[in-house]
Amino acid sequence: MYSIKDRLVNALTVIIGVILLVVFLSLDFILDAWVDQQFDDALVEKSNYFKSLVEVENDGIEFEYHNGFMPQFERKENAQYFQIWLDEQTFAKSQSLSYYENIDLDYRDVATHDSRIFTIKLPDGSMGKAISSRFQPQLSHDVKPEDVTYIGSMYLTLAISNQRVSNILLFADLGLLFVFITAIFGVRTVVTKVVDRELDSLYILNKEISELDVNAEQIKENPKESKEIAPIRKELNRYIELNIQNVANEKRLSSDIAHELKTPIAEIISLSEMNIRFPDDVRISATYKEDVLSIANNMKNIVNQLMALNQSSSSHYHIEKSEVDIRDLAKEISIDLEFKYPDAEKRLTFISTLSSPVIYVDRFSLETVVKNLLDNALFYSEEGSEIVASIDNYDADHFVLKVQNRTLTKLTTEHLENLFKPLYQVDKSRTHTGRHGLGLSIVKNIAHVNNYELSVDYTDEQVITFNVIIPKEQ
Repeated sequence: MYSIKDRLVNALTVIIGVILLVVFLSLDFILDAWVDQQFDDALVEKSNYFKSLVEVENDGIEFEYHNGFMPQFERKENAQYFQIWLDEQTFAKSQSLSYYENIDLDYRDVATHDSRIFTIKLPDGSMGKAISSRFQPQLSHDVKPEDVTYIGSMYLTLAISNQRVSNILLFADLGLLFVFITAIFGVRTVVTKVVDRELDSLYILNKEISELDVNAEQIKENPKESKEIAPIRKELNRYIELNIQNVANEKRLSSDIAHELKTPIAEIISLSEMNIRFPDDVRISATYKEDVLSIANNMKNIVNQLMALNQSSSSHYHIEKSEVDIRDLAKEISIDLEFKYPDAEKRLTFISTLSSPVIYVDRFSLETVVKNLLDNALFYSEEGSEIVASIDNYDADHFVLKVQNRTLTKLTTEHLENLFKPLYQVDKSRTHTGRHGLGLSIVKNIAHVNNYELSVDYTDEQVITFNVIIPKEQ
């Protein structure tokens, strides 16, 4: 099981760390390149300065270097070095080189008036940079060019230690590394605190959920919760409301079942007590067996319908689709209903506008839906009135089955909203022992498991139409 907090903190740390690393590396490279360039520029400037000190006079070549003005070329410690050659012979060199016997600077051959910078090991053992140049000494201002017969090429090597610069760059690199590491840990700490603070509303919500009991009606709103947590709270409250409704429905269903069974049980007890008290009363004993059998059958019907309701709402409801001829199905349903309604054949009208009478559905489901809708229509319509059952094409992918009749009593909005609830009856007195308010509930459950769309239309003329939209399948 992973942690959202840990993943978020790690992701932000990596992203910010990569950004900082790129920035610091770029800064380090730029700083190193800039310092190297400045160091090289300083070498070139000093080299040009020393070349300007060499002049051609009437009596020869002079090097106008004066001691004391550049102490870095005269001391032994932290010294700088130069050496000048004329025709491959040493012409002049810094005093700093005199502290080391038989030590000359390296020279890298280059073209005239050109120079080359390279890394060198200085006489004192430290590392540095040197610049080698080949040049023609300039004429003194009082020397005429025609008086000079020959001027040889001169060579210059100027060497300076870059140890101090390297140390500075090293400290700069260590400083950047320290800032980088500190920034990473700082960012991680800040991100962790921010995430913890922002997840407080989630922790509070989790605590409130853990404290819910059977009497809880909703989770109270938290004024500090984020807009991401609010929808979760809203959906949880909706779920709690649905559970409350389901519990209320289960309580109502249990009460209705008890009420339905209480009446036949009371009748059996009453008949038995009367038969025991008056065993010789022909009015009671003559029909006692038939009465008990009738009541028992009524109880059996209630139990069978309850079992059918439970089966239709079960996830194990078996669906086996096959080709069904709706003409044969209509005849079978009409014959079955004639046992309860002798005039069913005259009152029922079946209409089909399909090009073929054969459709591909689960036969048991369709038969149960149609039979219950027609049974409901025959019972709650006027005696002798017509009941119309039709099946048509709804669109390219669906059929629509309609069962239409005129009701005996005018239905209210409340009646229509509760029609499909188990054991709900418009007749509150429940005077008819053959009706238990389970048929439409079974229809709703079967429609759901078969992906049928079930709806009801009702007009002011008391005409009610049940619509069942059935998917076409090949």
